[in-house]
Amino acid sequence: MLRRAGLALLLVTIAGLASFVPASADEKTPQVALVPQVALIAKVGYGGAPIGFARSANGTLHVVYETDISWGDSANGVGTITIGRSGAVGHPVQALNWKDTGGSPSGIPGLAILPSGALEATFGGSPTVNDGPWGISSSDGGSTWSAPVDISSGSMFAGDSAVRVEESNGTPVLLAGCCGNIVIQQGFGPGSKTYTLTNGTDGAAGNTDSAVDAATGAVIAGWDSNDGSGGLWFQQVAPTKGAARKVPVPSQFGTGEPLIVAGRDKGPGVFAAYPATYGATTPIRLLRYGGGPASVGSVKGLHATVWGVATGPDGRIWVFWSGEINGEGVTAITRSNKAVTRFEPIQTFDFNWSYLFSLSGDGRLGPLDLLISGIPSVKNAVSGIYYHRALPMLSAGATVKQLASGTFELTVHVTDAGDALAGAHAAAKGKSGVTNSSGIANLTVSGRSGQHLTMTVTAPGYRLSTIRVTL
Repeated sequence: MLRRAGLALLLVTIAGLASFVPASADEKTPQVALVPQVALIAKVGYGGAPIGFARSANGTLHVVYETDISWGDSANGVGTITIGRSGAVGHPVQALNWKDTGGSPSGIPGLAILPSGALEATFGGSPTVNDGPWGISSSDGGSTWSAPVDISSGSMFAGDSAVRVEESNGTPVLLAGCCGNIVIQQGFGPGSKTYTLTNGTDGAAGNTDSAVDAATGAVIAGWDSNDGSGGLWFQQVAPTKGAARKVPVPSQFGTGEPLIVAGRDKGPGVFAAYPATYGATTPIRLLRYGGGPASVGSVKGLHATVWGVATGPDGRIWVFWSGEINGEGVTAITRSNKAVTRFEPIQTFDFNWSYLFSLSGDGRLGPLDLLISGIPSVKNAVSGIYYHRALPMLSAGATVKQLASGTFELTVHVTDAGDALAGAHAAAKGKSGVTNSSGIANLTVSGRSGQHLTMTVTAPGYRLSTIRVTL
C-alpha cells in the first residue's frame, strides 16, 4: 500500500524491448509497441470522475485529488502532487486537512492557474459550516496552501459534487457536476452569475470535464448523461452559453464513460475523442466543438472501452484509448499535426487493469503526461491515479540515388504527423545528416546495388525511429 509520508511510488514495469508491429488495414500509420512504466501517484476512490490538474508557467504539472482516511490516507481533505518537466514525480502535499477545520470530506476537487500565477483548488464539502463550493490557493507553486474560502455565489451548492475550475479571460469559471445537473458559476463569491446548464434531454451528469478554447477564452464542458437520450455531450458554458452537442458514440457503449475534453495550447478549438463504430476493432475519431470530426485510426483487434484527449504543443492534440486484445490490456497513443488533421504513428503498450475508469493528461511540453484512473490487475493494487510518460513518434522515409559505382545519395524526409521536422538526425553506415526546415537531410554512403541497410532517425524529445533502406 502506498503511504504519502515522503515520496513512495508503486512502479510497475513490463519487461521487454520496444518493437514494430504490423499496421491494421484501416490505418494510415504504423504502430509501435512501448515498454511502459506506470506509477501510482495518489490513492483515490472516486472512479470515473475526471482528474483535476493544471500546468504552471514553469512547466510543472500539478495534480489535485481528494484524500480520505477510509482509503488508507493519513488525513481527510485535499492533496496535491507535482510532475516536473523531466517527468519526475514530486512529494505529495496535504493541501487541506479536514480535521483542522472540523469538517468532513465530500466532493472531487478541480485546479486552475489564475492570472496572477497562483494555483486555485476548488471543491465541495463542509470544511466549516456550509457546502460551498470552497477554494484554497497557493502562491508558492503548491508548497503551502491557504485556509479554505467560501467562493459560492450563494445559489451554487456543491456538497457532494465534482467542482472543476477554469480561467476564462481573467474570470474563474466553476463547473459543479456529478450525479445530477451541471451548475455553472462565473466568478467567485456572492453575486457571481450562476445558472444550471443541463436539462431534461442532456442532464443527470455522471462525470463532468472542462477545457478552454485558447483563441477565445470560451470554457467548454464535457459530460456523460443518464437522462433523456443519454450519451456524451459537450457545450460552451462561458462567457456565454453555447449550443449543446451530442457526440455520436454508438449506443452499444452505454453510459458512464466520462467525455474528456482538451483545448489547443494556441489557436481555436476544444476537442473530444470518441469511438466511431462498435466492434472487435474500434476506429477512433476526434471531434471539435462547433466543427467536424477527423479520423484518428485504429489498432487491429483493439476494442476501446475508455478514450481521452490532451493538449499538445503548437496546436497539436494527443489522443489515446484503451481496451483489450485477446484478453490482454492495450493502450494506444498518438498525436496530431499542428492543424489537427493528421496523426503520428500509433504507439501501443500492454498493461492489464482490473478496472479502468478514465484517461486524461497534458502534453503541451511535447511528451504526454498520461493520467490514468483505475486499478491495475496486479497483487495488492489500489484504486488511484496512475502516471505514464510517452514521447511523440516521428515518421521517416528515404529515396536513393546512385551517384557512381558503389556510391549512393540518400535523401531523407522526416515529418511529425505530416509536418516537416527540422533538426532531426539521420545516420546510416557511419554517415549522418541533420534535417533542414523542410525536414530533409542528405547522406552519401557506400555500398552495392540491392544492399539493405538500417537507418536511425532521432530528434530531441522524440522516440528513436529506424527504417530499412535498399540501395
